[in-house]
Amino acid sequence: MESVFFVKTGAVRLLRFGRSGEEIVLHQAAAGEFIAEASLDSARYHCDAVAAEPSELLKVPAAALRHQLEADPKFARQWVALLASQLRAVRTRVECLSLNSAAERIRHLMLSEGRGTRCELTVKGTLKDLARSLGLTHESLYRNLSRMAREGIIERDGMTLRLLN
Repeated sequence: MESVFFVKTGAVRLLRFGRSGEEIVLHQAAAGEFIAEASLDSARYHCDAVAAEPSELLKVPAAALRHQLEADPKFARQWVALLASQLRAVRTRVECLSLNSAAERIRHLMLSEGRGTRCELTVKGTLKDLARSLGLTHESLYRNLSRMAREGIIERDGMTLRLLN
């Protein structure tokens, strides 16, 4: 593997394809995040990267990154902290995907990533992007968001969701 990439603007989905050709989203990297870092010491990349929206990436040569990690302990600690943060996010996503219902996954997302007492969450990207990240069809997500709003579980204000109870 020759390079790691930093997402300067936009968003990039890391994905694989299932047996039926469906996209399996492993991660959606937003501006300020790295992609391909998991392949730093591999001979090949482990998934495909697809721009989820117009994006600008910075290409970082893997050899230069490896050298910096070996030469600069402060940089290496920052890199480890970044990877630890990403690992925590992946574990939260795995926990979410283990939940059976769409409503449980939506609620989990709001509890784990929302802000404030009402777990306010502003959806980044589109609702289709959110559905993919939750492992749901977009139809199932739309139905469940509507039902949860009708039942007074959540409040929707455009792309912002708030937990009501």
